[in-house]
Amino acid sequence: MNWGKGLTIALMLFAGMMAWFVVMAHRNPEPLVTEEYYAEELKYQQRIDHTERALALSRAVRIDVGNDGVRLRFPAELKGKAITGELTLLRPNDPRADIRMEVKADSAGSFDRSGLVLVPGRYNAALEWTVDGERYFTEEKLVVQ
Repeated sequence: MNWGKGLTIALMLFAGMMAWFVVMAHRNPEPLVTEEYYAEELKYQQRIDHTERALALSRAVRIDVGNDGVRLRFPAELKGKAITGELTLLRPNDPRADIRMEVKADSAGSFDRSGLVLVPGRYNAALEWTVDGERYFTEEKLVVQ
């Protein structure tokens, strides 16, 4: 075998390897965190204001997740007030496991949702909530065991 045949074989192997990488890259698409990313960007300053309002409370909202469900505990100064909102659990590596749920806290300032099956792994929790016409926003990274 001469050097011309060796060079040709090496180039063909390289081209085959690159084609294999392209095929594998197309098989594994990277999902977006949200499909409406532009609309979400327009609301960003409002979200900053709502986050600052939530940070001004005596303590942060406590979000506990597990295999059996979700539990939210609101700060003590909000007990007895009507707390409503929406909790979004986004799974970064599998958007099919994303969960959105309406939140309505009881008079003790807590919300429990049992019987909810969560896939083990990491979630980005985003809680948008309203008390007495004031809007709040809390965001956390959670891990379900």
